[in-house]
Amino acid sequence: MYRCYKGDIIAFNGTGFIAKLLSGLLGLFDPWWRKLSPKPWHLAIAWEKAYDGWYIFEATASGQKINYYSDKHLSETSRSYSWFDKTPTKKQMAKFLKEHVDKKYDVAIYLWTMIQYIIRHYFNRRIPRLLDDRYTCWELVDEWCNDMGKPIQSKYDCVMISDIMKNLESDNEIRD
Repeated sequence: MYRCYKGDIIAFNGTGFIAKLLSGLLGLFDPWWRKLSPKPWHLAIAWEKAYDGWYIFEATASGQKINYYSDKHLSETSRSYSWFDKTPTKKQMAKFLKEHVDKKYDVAIYLWTMIQYIIRHYFNRRIPRLLDDRYTCWELVDEWCNDMGKPIQSKYDCVMISDIMKNLESDNEIRD
C-alpha cells in the first residue's frame, strides 16, 4: 500500500525526453539538484483515498483535474511528502478545489522559469512571479501550500521544482 495522507504533496519521478532535458539543464546551475535521485518533475496533491489507490488533484496539459492512480502505480513512480502539521479540513479542500478545478494550464511559465533561473544564477537576483489564474503542477502545489497556511516558498518568487523539493526534503529529514 502506498503511504500517503490526504493533503500530501506527491512528487512524480521525471520521465520522458523533455523532463530529462530540462532537469539536466537545471542540474547545470544547481549542484543540489544534480545530486538528487530520483529527480521528480511532476507534482500533485493527494486528494482522497480510494480502495486501491488515490484520487489526486493535479495540473496537466488539459487543466487542473482530479485523476485516479493505483497504489501500485504511485509506489513505482512517485514519493509522498507530508508538508502540513495537520490534515487540511474538508472545508479548506472544497474551497481550494472550487477555486482551482478546470483552470487552464500555464504553458508560458516555462519561459519565465528559465529566464528567472538564469538571472538568479548569474546575477543573484530573483524576478517576481506573474500571478494569474493558469497553473503548472508546481504552481498548483505552491498555491495549495499558501492557501493551507504553510507556504513552501515566497508567493512572489517564480516557482521552481528545485526550491520546492529542497523544502520538502529538508522538512522530511526533520520528521524521519
